[in-house]
Amino acid sequence: MTLIEVMISLAVMAMMMASVWSSFKGTTRAMEVSEEIQNRYSIVRSGLLRIETELSMAYLSKNQPQPPDDKHYTLFEGRDSFESDSVTFSAFAHLRVRQDADESDQSIIQYFLEQDPEDGDRVHLYRRESKRLTGDRPEDLERYFPAYVLIEDVVSFDVKYWDNKDFEWQDEWRTMAIDQQPDRLPERVWIKLGIQDGEDVVYFDAQVVLMMQEPIDLGRGQ
Repeated sequence: MTLIEVMISLAVMAMMMASVWSSFKGTTRAMEVSEEIQNRYSIVRSGLLRIETELSMAYLSKNQPQPPDDKHYTLFEGRDSFESDSVTFSAFAHLRVRQDADESDQSIIQYFLEQDPEDGDRVHLYRRESKRLTGDRPEDLERYFPAYVLIEDVVSFDVKYWDNKDFEWQDEWRTMAIDQQPDRLPERVWIKLGIQDGEDVVYFDAQVVLMMQEPIDLGRGQ
């Protein structure tokens, strides 16, 4: 075997190794990207499931503190803003984790879109919870209760409400307004969530049935 044959053999071997390494590197990168996408979608689905679960426990009550005042201790305020809606509601959804904590299993929960405080190009879906009924208006909750990011990089948050009296989807549902739905909840809530996925937008949607559509009234029959 001459020196030239040895050099040719080494060159062929090097080319084969480079090809195998390139293929292996591409496969590894594809697996990493796939895992990132699956993790991302898992977070989105978990967040959407939490919204569904808490909405299903929404309720209203006619049993207000006396004397009556202008506060709404239980409410359901779904406000329409094109594809950046917000929804604030009272629910039996709070979990107390500390004994004797100044908290209740009844709470006010709020979901809304807002820009990232450090990056104005990013918008997230935030969740806020009051941990007890305070009677504050939805726009005043941020003064007392912090919010945290539930789902990152959300393009749209569109919520609609099924009115079983008019048999149609409503863009808003506001129990705090006398001229809207002051004494009842929607039968169903439909959520459509747009998530930024690279250059594309991926949509997730879900419908949830509200269990208690009529307000609680412990004074009935007395």
